[in-house]
Amino acid sequence: MPQVAGAVALHSSLCSMSYEKPSSPSRSTVHVVPKPTSLLQNHPLYPQTHAKHSLELKEKILCLEVMGVDAGKALSQNPDLRTVSMESIHSIISFLMSKGLQEKDLPRIFGMCPKILTSDIKTDLNPVFDFILQELKVPEHSFRRVVNKCPRLLTSSVKDQLRPAFIYLRRLGFKNLEALAYQDSVLLVPNVENTLNPKLKFFGDSGTFQG
Repeated sequence: MPQVAGAVALHSSLCSMSYEKPSSPSRSTVHVVPKPTSLLQNHPLYPQTHAKHSLELKEKILCLEVMGVDAGKALSQNPDLRTVSMESIHSIISFLMSKGLQEKDLPRIFGMCPKILTSDIKTDLNPVFDFILQELKVPEHSFRRVVNKCPRLLTSSVKDQLRPAFIYLRRLGFKNLEALAYQDSVLLVPNVENTLNPKLKFFGDSGTFQG
């Protein structure tokens, strides 16, 4: 698809450092090794792994900053970014753009929800878009509008958050799917354990409805 190709080209150009190999063997064997201060640093593999991880982390920071994302904040909110591969990040970006999101949307979306960058496309993101399409009745060409309204949808579990909240709101009489999708989608992402379940239990115990 043209959008996917565009996404790959864009982020390959922004973060191409992550795929570059050393131009000569000598470069890959030169390491600046700090004076060991612990037993871990005395391990023979420590200099190589430490240098490798440091380089990868710098590449991720550069890539995030070039995209317009506060890398420090993103790494603080999602420590898994330190270990995820650049290839995985590229795949996430390409997938989102294939769903209609645009380059200019990414800084805000990733800035608000850096967890998206370490999501699993098959088990985390695809189910959310299926939910938006099938249960909120949002056509594919409007996915961008819904996600931009509430990026947190992409970090919410369909099974544990979105669908239970959807059922809860419907039982309360919230019938306007268009309003729920385009205006009030934040109502679908409460904390299930601390907010949704106590309310469901309260109404169930009081006999308002049968859960």
